Amino acid sequence: MAVPNLPPPVDLSNETKKAIIDGLKKVIEVFQAKGVLDKAVTYGRVIHEPEVLHAFIQTFRAQRALVDAIVQAPDKKPVRDEVTPLVCGVTLEQVQQLLVKTCAKFYFDKDRTEPETVVRTVTTKRFLFFTKTEQVESKAGPTADDRKNREILRYLAFDWQLPLLPAFKDMIYQQVAELGDDMVALNTFDGIEALSQLDPAVIKKAKGTAGPDFTNIVAERPQAIPGVAAWNRDMYVFYRSILGVKAFEFFARDKYFFNVAAELDKPMARAYGDVLCFIHADNLMEMQRLNIDKTEVLIEGLRQALGDTLPQVMALPNFAKEILRRLVESLLHMSQEKDQMLVATSLTCKAIQPQILEWLSKQR
Repeated sequence: MAVPNLPPPVDLSNETKKAIIDGLKKVIEVFQAKGVLDKAVTYGRVIHEPEVLHAFIQTFRAQRALVDAIVQAPDKKPVRDEVTPLVCGVTLEQVQQLLVKTCAKFYFDKDRTEPETVVRTVTTKRFLFFTKTEQVESKAGPTADDRKNREILRYLAFDWQLPLLPAFKDMIYQQVAELGDDMVALNTFDGIEALSQLDPAVIKKAKGTAGPDFTNIVAERPQAIPGVAAWNRDMYVFYRSILGVKAFEFFARDKYFFNVAAELDKPMARAYGDVLCFIHADNLMEMQRLNIDKTEVLIEGLRQALGDTLPQVMALPNFAKEILRRLVESLLHMSQEKDQMLVATSLTCKAIQPQILEWLSKQR
């Protein structure tokens, strides 16, 4: 998944800000006059309510031809892309960034309480031996939430980030600081929620293990971060190479599974391939009784027989004792060549396919 780049920074003058605000108000008026925007949508709601801003941006994208007379370049030609400078000197992507940041700041601040007043006793020396003691009130400094919110605002620029604001609120400053520029890669509510439960030290360890690939983990599956942190660099690179993007499914698995998978050497892990993304630890332990050739034979036989239902079957722990064990026992006693074993095992798996599917239906 491609990670978007933040728009180039821009120093907004008061004149530029006024032009953007005036332009936004005119766009709202045109959309309302054309019946594509509800009359209840005001400028104030657009910059204060994330849901309203998100919906407004979608309307703008779908109906931008209606405001060609407003959204123009310096040569008076309509602007239909995100990167052409407008009359006011900024691009549409920069305007969107300004709106998203403004709206997010209001959202973060709405539950914010006033800084606590701190009372200090100050003693000052006066003439000769005389001193003066008095109580001095001052406002407390920024809270951890204040620092976190300011840091998050640095990475907000896109409309799809607006529905994620509630999840961002659950993060702590140390997590945001540890992610740094990879904050832009966070793109799902569930992913942010999972990351917000992590010790910042775990995030740091995963970054060191994955290197530049850490950005892809954040974008694809932040739930994999604890798993990445549990492996060393060499094994991370190995599993990434044999599983591709599915490696993030593998690394998102639980510690119990990792304890079993850690017993696999690299050739055996390669034989399992993407099965490692869904096989239950109990089934993996049962199959570890087989050598690499018989493992490959059994996996291929089950793939041929079960097709798309293989992940569902192999993910259930009861499969180990109730069906898989008999297949493993059968292979343990085979002494034919690998090709012959594959033929026999495939026939066996296809023969018991109805039994497996019936068993599967009873597990739900």
